[in-house]
Amino acid sequence: MVKKSHLENTVGPWAREKLEALEKYLRFYCSVLQNPRLKLVYIDGFAGAPVTTLRGISATKSKGFLDDDQPEDQAEFVMGSPIRALDIEKGFDRHYFFDLDDRRVAELEELKPVWPKKWIYVQVGDANERIRALMQKIGGFGDVKGVAFLDPYGPHLEWATLEALAATRKFEVIVNLPIHMAINRLLAKNVDRNPEWEEMIDRCFGTPDWRRIVYPEHLTLFGEIETPKAEGVPRMLLALYVERLRDIFPCVATPRLIRDTQKKPLYYLLWAGPHAKGKQGAEYILGYGEKLAKKRRF
Repeated sequence: MVKKSHLENTVGPWAREKLEALEKYLRFYCSVLQNPRLKLVYIDGFAGAPVTTLRGISATKSKGFLDDDQPEDQAEFVMGSPIRALDIEKGFDRHYFFDLDDRRVAELEELKPVWPKKWIYVQVGDANERIRALMQKIGGFGDVKGVAFLDPYGPHLEWATLEALAATRKFEVIVNLPIHMAINRLLAKNVDRNPEWEEMIDRCFGTPDWRRIVYPEHLTLFGEIETPKAEGVPRMLLALYVERLRDIFPCVATPRLIRDTQKKPLYYLLWAGPHAKGKQGAEYILGYGEKLAKKRRF
C-alpha cells in the first residue's frame, strides 16, 4: 500500500488531462510494438509521486493504492505517470524512474512489491544526468525501443538530454513544455532580468537564440539600445522549441495545449520520435484535447 504521505502531493485538475493522454499513448505504443525480440523501455525523467491529490475536488479514494483507513470522501486521487506505465499488462520490459526528491523516490520504491513481476529501477538525482548516462549504456543496443516521459516542474529539462535520446533513433519523447506556467514567468521585463534564470532557459532550449526573440533590440530617440520584453512571447518560444525538435527528431506531432480550470494556458504536451507510426498515434491521441491548428507552421 502507498502511504498517506501522498496526501501532501497535490496537483491541479488539469494534470489528469495530461496523464490520461500519456496513458493512452503508452497503451497504443505497447500494442503496436508486440515483438518478443524487442525490449521496451519506459523512462520517467521527473517521475514525481505515484499518487497525487487533486486540489479542491472531493471524491472517493482511488483504485486501492491508498491505505484502507483513508476516509472515502476526503479527496480525489489521481494515479501518477509511474503507475500508469506499470499498469499496462503487456507493457514495458524495463521501467526507469528518476526524481530529485528523496521522499518521492522512497514512495516509488514502494511500487516494487506491488508489481513484483515488473522490472523497476528507481534512482534519486538529476534526470538530465541520469538519462544521458543511461543512453550511453543502452542507446546502442539493437533490440531496445522506448518512450521517455519528460515532465519537469519548470525549465529543468535540458536540451542536451533530448539530443541524447534523439541520437539513439530508438526513443520517442513526450515532453511537458511549461511555457506559460513557468518559463514565461521567469522572463521578467528588462529591468528585473535574472541571469541565473536565463542561463537555465539557455540549457532548456539548447541555444541563446530565445533571447533575441524575447528581448529584441530597439533604438531609442536618443540613440540608445533598449531590450524591452516582446509581446506574444509564449507563442514565439513554442515555435522555436518545435523547430529545434524537428532538427533532431524525424517526426514531431502537433503540440497539445493544456489549460487550467479558468481556461488559461499552462503548458504544451509535445511528442517527437523517429517513426511516422508513432507520430500518427500521437496526433490521434493528442487530438482528444485542445491542439494547435495543424495548418500553422511552427
